[in-house]
Amino acid sequence: MFLSSTSRRARSGRAAATIAAATGLLLSVSACQAGDRRDEGGITVSTGIIGDITRNFNPFSPSVLQPTLGVIYEPLFFYNPLSTTGEPVPMLGTEFSWNEDGTELTIAVRDGVTFTDGEPLTAADVEYTFDLLADTPEINAIGYTGDATATDDSTVVVTFPESSLPLGPDLLGRTPILPEHIWGEIDDVVNTINEDPVGTGPFKLRTFTPQSFVLEANSDYWQDGKPGLQTLRFVSFASGDSATTALLDGQLDWNTGQLPDFDDDVEADPDLNQIDTPVNQTAFIACADADRGCTGPQTDPAVRLAINYGIDRDEIIDIAFEGKGGAVSPALLLVDSQSDQIAADLPEESPANADQARATEILEAAGWERGSDGIYAKDGERLSVKVQVPQEWTSYITAIQIAQQQLAEVGIDLSAEQLPGNQYSENRFTGDFQFTMDGVYQGPAPDPYYVYNTYLTSAGTADVGETANSNYSRFSDPEIDELVEKARVSLDDAEKTAIYAQIQTIAASAMPYIPVLVVPTVTYYRTEDAVGWPEEGDLYAFPASWSVWNMGVVAANLTPAQ
Repeated sequence: MFLSSTSRRARSGRAAATIAAATGLLLSVSACQAGDRRDEGGITVSTGIIGDITRNFNPFSPSVLQPTLGVIYEPLFFYNPLSTTGEPVPMLGTEFSWNEDGTELTIAVRDGVTFTDGEPLTAADVEYTFDLLADTPEINAIGYTGDATATDDSTVVVTFPESSLPLGPDLLGRTPILPEHIWGEIDDVVNTINEDPVGTGPFKLRTFTPQSFVLEANSDYWQDGKPGLQTLRFVSFASGDSATTALLDGQLDWNTGQLPDFDDDVEADPDLNQIDTPVNQTAFIACADADRGCTGPQTDPAVRLAINYGIDRDEIIDIAFEGKGGAVSPALLLVDSQSDQIAADLPEESPANADQARATEILEAAGWERGSDGIYAKDGERLSVKVQVPQEWTSYITAIQIAQQQLAEVGIDLSAEQLPGNQYSENRFTGDFQFTMDGVYQGPAPDPYYVYNTYLTSAGTADVGETANSNYSRFSDPEIDELVEKARVSLDDAEKTAIYAQIQTIAASAMPYIPVLVVPTVTYYRTEDAVGWPEEGDLYAFPASWSVWNMGVVAANLTPAQ
């Protein structure tokens, strides 16, 4: 018997009763907050955090509060992951151009923009931000190697030692532009929590408590007539169930995360809407490299490959995600849009159904022997692994529990380790896990360079106990490092495709990221207080309430319903 999704109504009722009995706090606070934001012409957004919120608005911090990126600080250009053209939208920059060999990038900086403390934005702030990136390896996750010069108040020229076209979207679209007059006075930009952020975005910080914080409209915002809302109230809930209750009761306006058995509720409420915009893969991410301090059976590539063959992805999609979800690729690319970039000798899709014979063959060839309890062991170590997951991610928990039952038949003992969101996040960055279930994001543009540079290079990782910027698996391979660097400087598409094929072959044989599915990204939003949400036919931004950069564009475009 496989575990099925808990009834949403039963869950919500139990959650409400538990909260009322245990604290008598959440719903009354939320109701008060709902009234406050309506009086103020605003909306309430879930932070996705269970428990207290840490006041951290450092845009380079792994634990930064998500509205920091896009709502408070802005990039030069906005890259919409749902765009069919891939063309960026001008933000703090108005235009850019590369020279013919991709070694010089010229950027025009928008005139008339001010930071929320009244100081003007100039090209000198862009130069400072880029220099800070280049001089601080701890925050330089993109491998930026340029030299920026503000040639006048509105122009920045960036020179690179070699062709660097793939760095463009990350540098232009995912780098928060900082005020030099403030950050130039900060001694430790890596560890500061930046309690009182000053940016150029549509909203600025008004108040903060460990349970919620309020952003108010930036009255001097550079986009005329925006933002239309006066406030954004970000709230921490006691559980995922309590957030669901708040959504149904009209106390929460914007939240992302698929809710089981929820279609009828959306159909019954004219103000409650949902949209599914699947764009990213979800994987079992292994702490893979014993040389970097990872411990456990998952450091053996054979174990990771056996899990890859031992799980039944179709069954996980059907039960945990109600049939919503797509096929994944061992190349870590999107099957629907990037199949032409997948190596010819690699399967286009990961196995949809379990191949138990193949899984056991891999384990036994690597020296694992099945014990009397049916679970494999090697050198006295039982093949038992945990997958960490936030305790509020109910669909992910169900997925792991289904995989647990599937893999038990293979001889692998896999289980879910449910953690508070903050602990999960800290463990992921420091490597304190065996497996973590999380998204693999494709990057600002469809070039495979971004996913490989982010998740497979040594520059993006660190030893266990230290913070890894992006390569949480701790996997590193000198050949992949060299190949990614070749792809970065190449100007030939055919050459890059051949390079990516080599990377895919190495990564698929090691499998530090075990793709599970292209996960549904279901966003719920209410329209009694705000309109202008991204919808089918007008997906001007990715609507997920947790999505950095996109969140700022959505917030700026919303207007009061009345």
